[in-house]
Amino acid sequence: MEDRIVGINLIIDGVSYPLSVPASEEPYYRQAARLINDTLIPYNKAFSEQGSQKVLTMVAIDIAYRLVSKTDNTGTAQTMRKIAELSRLIDDTLQE
Repeated sequence: MEDRIVGINLIIDGVSYPLSVPASEEPYYRQAARLINDTLIPYNKAFSEQGSQKVLTMVAIDIAYRLVSKTDNTGTAQTMRKIAELSRLIDDTLQE
């Protein structure tokens, strides 16, 4: 049975990101948005004068490190693909 696609709207750092995701993965996307927002708080304070790209890069490094340090070799390739995808989304958004 195919997973239906649902439209969701994630708010990250006060910016709305509409996405279409498989319904079964929606909770993971929402949890990811919460994790990003929670991680943004200290980096926004520490790097506020240095621009949003530096803040988002530090958040990506922080989250990626936590993920990689807790993951053994199984699933690492998939995790790295997801990190690369998130990095591309951040870069694309910053360029808009």
